[in-house]
Amino acid sequence: MLTPYFGPDQADPEAGELRESQVFFDLGVKFRYNIMINGTTLQLFTGMKNIFNSYQDDFDSGINRDPGYVYGPLQPRTIYFGLKFGNNIF
Repeated sequence: MLTPYFGPDQADPEAGELRESQVFFDLGVKFRYNIMINGTTLQLFTGMKNIFNSYQDDFDSGINRDPGYVYGPLQPRTIYFGLKFGNNIF
């Protein structure tokens, strides 16, 4: 994918350039289990986001960075779990 770049690495940052970005595959999974307690549902869940830990590795830094130069997944591999309690939980 071509992404526009207007950062400090440019000879003329106003003109910018198109850079070829790497390919990403972002995959997540979630498992849940519902338990009925006196007509109320308790849902236990766990999951993982960005299983392959794909991320953009060429971020700019500093005061003159290009804040719009973001093209990859925003979060690293994330494991989560929790519970929901209530009626009509799907």
